[in-house]
Amino acid sequence: MRYLVAFLASMILFVTFSSSNVGTNSLVQTKFKSGISGRVTDPSGAVIVGASVHLVARTTRRTVSVNTNDSGEYTADLEPEIYDVEAEAAGFKKARRKYIPVQREARSFVDFMLEPKQE
Repeated sequence: MRYLVAFLASMILFVTFSSSNVGTNSLVQTKFKSGISGRVTDPSGAVIVGASVHLVARTTRRTVSVNTNDSGEYTADLEPEIYDVEAEAAGFKKARRKYIPVQREARSFVDFMLEPKQE
């Protein structure tokens, strides 16, 4: 009898725990976001930390600006659209890429190599 009570108690806990996790798992799942990611470097291949990257939607002219991280990388979550992308950093010339497509639930990759300014 003692084993039956222990078994039933463990089953109740199992069912309770399992059903409470169903809601949690659905909250953890996130929809994949469309966007553009890349890396900004100098001609030697060294990453440029803190470079500004501006992404402009060609149809709506909506602009999103992000900065590169400690690895010289950037990521911008965007709506599907065609974008013009520009990168700039102090002491370097601006670089541009035009007509970058962003598909639904897909990520485009655009890397930049910034040339030093001649001063």
